[in-house]
Amino acid sequence: MIDYTKLHSALRFGGLVVENIVAGSLQRCKVDGDKGGKKSGAYRLFDDDLPICLWWNWKTSALGVWVSDERPQTATDRARQREQVEQARRERRAQQLAQWAENRQSLTRLWEGAKPLTDTCPAGVYLDRRGLLVPNTEALRYAPKLDYWDGGNLLGTFPAMLGAVTTPVGELVSIHRTYLDAEGFKANVPTVKKLCATAGPMAGASIKIGQPAPRPDGRLGLGAAEGIETAIAAFILGGVPTWSCVSAHGLASFEPPPAVHYLYVFGDRDDSGVGQKAASDLGHRAARSGLVARVLIPEAAGDWNDDLIARREAV
Repeated sequence: MIDYTKLHSALRFGGLVVENIVAGSLQRCKVDGDKGGKKSGAYRLFDDDLPICLWWNWKTSALGVWVSDERPQTATDRARQREQVEQARRERRAQQLAQWAENRQSLTRLWEGAKPLTDTCPAGVYLDRRGLLVPNTEALRYAPKLDYWDGGNLLGTFPAMLGAVTTPVGELVSIHRTYLDAEGFKANVPTVKKLCATAGPMAGASIKIGQPAPRPDGRLGLGAAEGIETAIAAFILGGVPTWSCVSAHGLASFEPPPAVHYLYVFGDRDDSGVGQKAASDLGHRAARSGLVARVLIPEAAGDWNDDLIARREAV
């Protein structure tokens, strides 16, 4: 028999939100912080003689195994549980690959249907309002009309700036969306910036704005920053092409191309210290791998786009 009270407590401890526990197959579920139809968790319950349940929380990168303590385990029990653990992992992997393949088709349709950025489209006007130039890059595009969903509800259709998030080898893994209005201001929506559902692991991925450029000694240099606007501002201020890593976590896990010798890490200055730590972690990791790494943080709170705007207003 399964003590569902104990199992439910174990799943809740892992952040999973499950009302009715279902046995016999891999089940997707919500986790703490999921909104709308998003399900960032899963579990697999084997309800045999000695029940065992594996669970995953992709939002926190946590996973766990719950085993019933109704009776002592025998060697046979432990061997069977090892087989069940491997079976659940295979099922989870197969489901993940199938979901990634479906997401990849959606990402490709969205990207191929988008248009190049221009100075006069809402995305170009938005960048101009931030004191930025429209970069010469294939990594950014513009969607004239893009549905905005929130909690399963369609709030409207808006222009959007799109950024292609690609793996270190250039495979499209997600698309970053910045929702705007027709005048190039941020759209009046709950969350202006969103990532599409991913088509693979995000570790090391980035929005590759420009290409690494030779420094004075001829070796290639590249910058890395969190947001798209920050990356463009860093290029204006530092003169080095800078890729957007989307978030602090993305910055910390960024993988520069093998040919790059100089890495300039343009970190955010957050009150929480998250941006500074992500930049420092990347800088130290890059230096340990043999790169010449320099970490740059704005003097005032904010990012390098905020710093660029402040400098121009001070003139």
